[in-house]
Amino acid sequence: MGYPLGKKTLWASVLALFIVFAFFEFTNADLLIQERLYLRAEKTWILKDPKLLYRAIFYSGIKIPIYIVGVGALVASLISWKKKKWHVYRKGLLVVTLTLIILPLSVAVIGKNLTNVHCPDDLSAFAGKIPYVKLFDQYPMNPNSPDGKFPQGHCFPAGHATGGFALLSLVCFFKKRRNKILAFLFAMSVGWTMGVYQMLRGAHFLSHHVTTMLLALILVSTLNLLIKDFDHVSSQN
Repeated sequence: MGYPLGKKTLWASVLALFIVFAFFEFTNADLLIQERLYLRAEKTWILKDPKLLYRAIFYSGIKIPIYIVGVGALVASLISWKKKKWHVYRKGLLVVTLTLIILPLSVAVIGKNLTNVHCPDDLSAFAGKIPYVKLFDQYPMNPNSPDGKFPQGHCFPAGHATGGFALLSLVCFFKKRRNKILAFLFAMSVGWTMGVYQMLRGAHFLSHHVTTMLLALILVSTLNLLIKDFDHVSSQN
């Protein structure tokens, strides 16, 4: 796989992010896709709560292995500073640990608080109260509010899927090409399983998850380039 998630992936992901922004800004793809997932006659979504079994599996349950990977990577990275045999994995462990911390926090604390984007379930197009406004558009005046503003939206980028897409960092942990490919496919499967579940219950648009996926690739590639290669350093000692 060459040098996985390095400069080429970084710049390709940045370019793709701009293309994604432009595509969803100048098309109604988000609305058209979400319309197919909305049962208009019943005024509900395909997987509208309370379907607790789906939530237990695809919201709460799917996070458990992600937490296990995160805690395991953190503990192993600490141990790697003492055990020389683990030096070869130290860089990968740091990338995994930092990605699983930084990506969810940055999306939740920075992204969602700055973008002012609402979830499909909030929108008047789907029996909500908020007009549909794209990422770079302005909201109209709200006649029912003293200040003329609508409530702040906190739905972009997608937060739930950050854990799944953060697992892309596992590509940097494994050494063999086959394992890197399997790690990539595993992370994409988990991330998109979490993302599609949220779309089916009206919690996010497709663009929210594509953006989160690209942000994960950008973050992992950046960390992979910035963190020094400990196995190379140890081989020089």
